Amino acid sequence: MIELRHLSYFRTVAETLHFGRAAELLHISQPPLTRQIAALEKELGVQLFDRSKRSVQLTEAGKHFYRDTAEIFHALERAKRNAVSTGAGKSGALLVGFMMSTAYNILPSVTRHYSANYPDVDMRLTEHVPNLLAVDIKEGKRDVGIMYRPEDCGGLDSRTIFSEPLVAVLPKNHRLATREKISARDLADDPFVSIPRAIAPVVYDLIVNCCQASGFRPRIKLEANLQQTIVNLVGEGLGVAMVPNSMQAMHLETTAFKPLVDAPVVEVAVIWNKDNRNPCIQTFVQTAEEVWSGLKSTQPAPLPSPPSPPSGRTRRPALSRFSKN
Repeated sequence: MIELRHLSYFRTVAETLHFGRAAELLHISQPPLTRQIAALEKELGVQLFDRSKRSVQLTEAGKHFYRDTAEIFHALERAKRNAVSTGAGKSGALLVGFMMSTAYNILPSVTRHYSANYPDVDMRLTEHVPNLLAVDIKEGKRDVGIMYRPEDCGGLDSRTIFSEPLVAVLPKNHRLATREKISARDLADDPFVSIPRAIAPVVYDLIVNCCQASGFRPRIKLEANLQQTIVNLVGEGLGVAMVPNSMQAMHLETTAFKPLVDAPVVEVAVIWNKDNRNPCIQTFVQTAEEVWSGLKSTQPAPLPSPPSPPSGRTRRPALSRFSKN
């Protein structure tokens, strides 16, 4: 029967590719370690290592076994964290992943409020790009994520905790930089800097659909994984972009941000794996929803719509910026 210690021995040898160093790390002598690996190979009926006098290498079977056993240890770590998370989520550990652009809007307020309300929870935050964060949550490497909703929400639950319009960002000397407001159609002849669809399909599709509704498909010249990088590239004169309104907080002197007519609205959600029983998740979700409710209540009321222009088309009131704590 394969025991957890056998898997631990195997993974240590796989990571060091040296039986002597692995034995030292495991605090056992080398001969018993060699026997345990041999017994594991016999139990599995496959050779996990190619051994010679000069080197130790994983076989193809060993490489697959190493990848698959990682899931066992991730599940074990999650079980240990959940066991510690006592008191209905008032203590324990919580691993939070976030996409960097949320540091400009909802993330600071949520983490500040959660830390104040649950000081005994060991909350650890890690930056991710959205698509990889969704994978980590599904695999149990992170408990919750603050991000755009992934395209594949299978096995995940989510709550919207922030929303804001997209705005156009232009080089400071752009021909439209003096306008108070522009339409997507005004950008039809410009090269675009965009986030790749594989990284954030929701935002990518909002941008493309907005442009197509204005009669053109954006000519994407550059792609970057982070909204901050996109804004910086625009500031260098390499194109225009549509980014979340909160990115104006970068205060980059080389760029000009302009509200968009009929601006698409992007939502940020907190997401988690439905099978993750860590009680700290629900207290975190509740805190995030309360913070968002508070932010919405402090937004200034929209200005009344001005009289309709002669064309008969109704002008929409300007979108207000969201307040930040």
